[in-house]
Amino acid sequence: MLVVIGIIATLMGVMLASVSKFIKSADKARCQELVANTATALTALYQKEGAWPRALIRGHNGSHLLDETAALPLAKGKYMTLTLNSSGTQLSGYDRFGVISPWAFTVIKNHGTSASLSTKVPSGGTIQDHVLRYALDLDGDGVIEGVPVGGESIDIRATAVVWCCGKDGKFENYETGLKKDDVYSWTYGQTREVQK
Repeated sequence: MLVVIGIIATLMGVMLASVSKFIKSADKARCQELVANTATALTALYQKEGAWPRALIRGHNGSHLLDETAALPLAKGKYMTLTLNSSGTQLSGYDRFGVISPWAFTVIKNHGTSASLSTKVPSGGTIQDHVLRYALDLDGDGVIEGVPVGGESIDIRATAVVWCCGKDGKFENYETGLKKDDVYSWTYGQTREVQK
């Protein structure tokens, strides 16, 4: 009987470890999908309208955060249910657009209106650290200059780019690439070194 219990306990331990790893991979995959879909939506909007909405440009010139104001041009009707601001965070439905990472989504859902951008995320950082960032090609030359990623300023060959920190709530240093959990809508091949 003791042997059987020991075997079952061992199998349970292995299974729990596997499930935990699977959940982490699923969260990363979901974040990758959000970032990619957001970049695609931004590019499609520009191609359709021939210009960037003012709300997006203001966000670009400010904090590069894809907050509610900046995301509204991409949302339809009542689909934009997430409100992010300095005074508080409200989630009246699901974040269908994907403004925040999966790691912050659960925190907002649990805290409701008591959450704010400074609310801590257990995996690392605050909710604000897990809000998707973006940058736009404002001059239409096919290159976005001076994208602030991980303390570096880089140029990216794209119309619109989106990025998000990983589970730890911190961005990697672009030059060293020490953290591998960050998510980008572009590859290193699309980047070029800033001319100094």
